[in-house]
Amino acid sequence: MSVTGHIHQGAIVPDIPLGLPEGARVEFVLANSCEATRQEASSPKRRQGGWLKGQIHIAEDFDELPSDIADAFGMNS
Repeated sequence: MSVTGHIHQGAIVPDIPLGLPEGARVEFVLANSCEATRQEASSPKRRQGGWLKGQIHIAEDFDELPSDIADAFGMNS
């Protein structure tokens, strides 16, 4: 089956009601698009590491269990 539609607020909306059940799997093909655009859309984007560099800090006492938590589990002697 082929159905036309349009984009509305970032979602694909069919031009006719389809009555599909919630969660139904669908496939769509972009009309009037070039091959390069189709390939770009189908290939996953490579992740770029390091974009949070310098923004995440680990406290010096990260590996130490707080005494109140240790007490709650009966771990202090």
